[in-house]
Amino acid sequence: MVRQESDAWDGTAASGSGTLGVMRRNLYVRLLGTAQLTRLAMAVGAIGDVWFTVLYSRSIGEYSYLNVVKMSPVMALAIAALVATGLFTFGASLNDLLDARHDRTFSPEKPIPAGYVRPATVGIVVAVALITSLLGALFFGIGALTLTLIVAVGILFYNVVGKHVPAIGVIAVGIVSALHMLIPNYEMTFTLPIWLTMTHSTVITLTIYMLVKKRPYLSRRSYVIIGLSYLAWSTVILTTGWYQGQQVGWWPPGTSSAGIIWPVLAIIGFIITMQIKTRKVENRIAAEKLARYGAMWQSVYSGSWLLAVGMYEGAALLFTLALVGFCLMTGMKEFGGLVTTPPRYRV
Repeated sequence: MVRQESDAWDGTAASGSGTLGVMRRNLYVRLLGTAQLTRLAMAVGAIGDVWFTVLYSRSIGEYSYLNVVKMSPVMALAIAALVATGLFTFGASLNDLLDARHDRTFSPEKPIPAGYVRPATVGIVVAVALITSLLGALFFGIGALTLTLIVAVGILFYNVVGKHVPAIGVIAVGIVSALHMLIPNYEMTFTLPIWLTMTHSTVITLTIYMLVKKRPYLSRRSYVIIGLSYLAWSTVILTTGWYQGQQVGWWPPGTSSAGIIWPVLAIIGFIITMQIKTRKVENRIAAEKLARYGAMWQSVYSGSWLLAVGMYEGAALLFTLALVGFCLMTGMKEFGGLVTTPPRYRV
C-alpha cells in the first residue's frame, strides 16, 4: 500500500536525492522565501489601483496632455504595474526587515527568522524596489515622481513610527493607499474610487489590529483620533474632486448615477467572502486572510468602478487581474507547503 506522509524533508525526495536534491530544495526554499517576503501575489491589488487610474485617465479627453495618455496603452500599464509592484515590495520587505528581531520570537515562520532569506538580501530588495518605483514614476512626469516619493516616505513613516502609534498608523495606511492610486494622474477629479480605497485600507488595518490585539492597545482616545482623522481626510479627498471637477458631485460627466450599484456589489462581495473565509478560525488566521484578500480585492473594486462608468473592456482586464491574484495566492500557499514539508511516499 502507498502511504503519503508530511514528515520533515530529509533531502531524498522524489525530485532528487543526495547533494543534488538538497541543492534543489534550497533553491526552492529561497525562491519561496523571497516570494513570501515581497508578497508578490498581494501586489495584484496595488496594480489594480493604478491600472484603474491609467485606464480611466486615457478615456477622458481632458487629460490628453498627461504622459500617461501620450504613451501607448501597453507601456502605460506596464510602467504603472512596475511602480505599484516596486512600492508594494518596498513596504512589505521593509516591514519584515525592521521586525526581524520581533518575528524571531512571535512569528518564527516568516522568511527572515526561518532562514529562507538573509537580512542583507532583504536590504538589497528594499533598495532595488524603491529605486525601481521611482524610475518608473519618472516616465509619468515630475508630479508623479514627487507623489511616488511622498508615498515611499509615508511607507517608511508607517514602518518606523505609525505601527507603534496605532492612532496614527491606522489612518496612515489608508492615506498612503489613496495617494498611491493617484500616481499616474494626481489631477483626477473622479475621487470616489480614491475615497473607497482609503476607507477599505483603513477599515482592514483597524480590524486586523483588533483581531490580533496588537500592542500598544487601542484606547478610546485612539478610536476618537482615528475617526476624526478619517472624516477629515474623507472631506479633503471628496471636496478636492468636487472642486476640480467644477460640477455638482464626483461622478464622471455623462455617466448614469445608477452605476454605483457595481462598487456596492463589490463591497458586499468582499464582506460575504471574508465571512466565509474567517468562519470558525482563530483570530490570527482570520487576520492573515483579511490582509491577503483585502489587498487583492482592490482590483475587484477598480474593475467595478470601470463598470460603473461604462468601460467594460477595462473592467474585464481588472477582473482578470484579480483572478490571477487569487490563483497566485492559492498556488503560493500550496507550493509553500510542499517545499517546507514536502510529501514523501513509502510502499
